[in-house]
Amino acid sequence: MTSNERLVAAVPPQTLAQPTFTSDITVAHALASEAAAIAKIGADTFTAAFGFSVSAEDLAEFLASTYSEITVLADLKDPAVQTWAARDATGKVLGLVQLVRGLSEPCVPGDPATHAELRRLYVDTTAHGRGIGSKLIAAVESQARAEGFKQLWLTVWEHNPKAERLYQRLGYRKYGATDFLTGSCIQTDHVLSKSL
Repeated sequence: MTSNERLVAAVPPQTLAQPTFTSDITVAHALASEAAAIAKIGADTFTAAFGFSVSAEDLAEFLASTYSEITVLADLKDPAVQTWAARDATGKVLGLVQLVRGLSEPCVPGDPATHAELRRLYVDTTAHGRGIGSKLIAAVESQARAEGFKQLWLTVWEHNPKAERLYQRLGYRKYGATDFLTGSCIQTDHVLSKSL
């Protein structure tokens, strides 16, 4: 996103929120050994939801820079980023979400130093309707509260009303919009935030 700025260079690793169990789904910190599975879910889910809206070249460029195994491993090592994975009873990764510290959007209310971002909520399309997305969001919210953040913000594509309704149902409000770059294609994302 073009308007984001890093506000905090690095933060020390934090104590992880306890795993969340729902039926046969476990939500806990992602492991380096899951990087390939996380990259695949991210790429597949992004492509299914947004691939039609950009050229094949722009999509390929975005996926290569955002959902490669190397990029996922870099995120897992970054102390400002915390990634959770949702797993079924066999250990298969079905979804992911990230908490990102040190970023904000100008339209988010309050002191930017007290903001954290909920990023990349993706659930495998075969696992939709099982409450996995809500459980992943709950893990991020719990960790953000434990770390003292006051606002948790996110972006959602302006043409994704299903996702926006989910976030609104969970207490997020729209505060503005920002550009989202997919390759060379500039799209508009709504900025939503929730007071913690």
